[in-house]
Amino acid sequence: MSDTHNRASSDGRASSEASAGNGSGQPGIDREEIRQQAAEVGDELRDAAQQQAESLLDRQKAAAVDQAERFTTVLHKMADEFERQKQPYFSGCVSELAKRSDAFTRNLRERDLTTLLEQTRDYGRQHPALFLGGAVAAGFMLSRFLRSSSQDDMRSH
Repeated sequence: MSDTHNRASSDGRASSEASAGNGSGQPGIDREEIRQQAAEVGDELRDAAQQQAESLLDRQKAAAVDQAERFTTVLHKMADEFERQKQPYFSGCVSELAKRSDAFTRNLRERDLTTLLEQTRDYGRQHPALFLGGAVAAGFMLSRFLRSSSQDDMRSH
């Protein structure tokens, strides 16, 4: 029995050496082929991850466009209300802001994310003080929005 076991082990080693390709030209798995397959799988995984990221960013962009359109609508209503109350200075300021918001929304809707990021980076380099001030203002507005949203959620429970 021990002799049979030794022969089986010896035969198993011989067949695994042949299939592993020991560099002597025997048929087996080619290491270069394995590397190539691994590279292809890596490329496929990278492409899939990139597609998922782009899909997520596209959904976020669509949500941002929707919010920007709502904000613009509110600005137009505000300008109309100031006009109705005979406040031409405030009406003019808010109307101008609404026009800029319209342009921003249109720009956001029409451009791809790469272009938008490049434009944002370029603007930040050209106008660092305005960019920083806008970022602070946006952060403040976002924090106020999130705080009011969380308060609304607490009230509804």
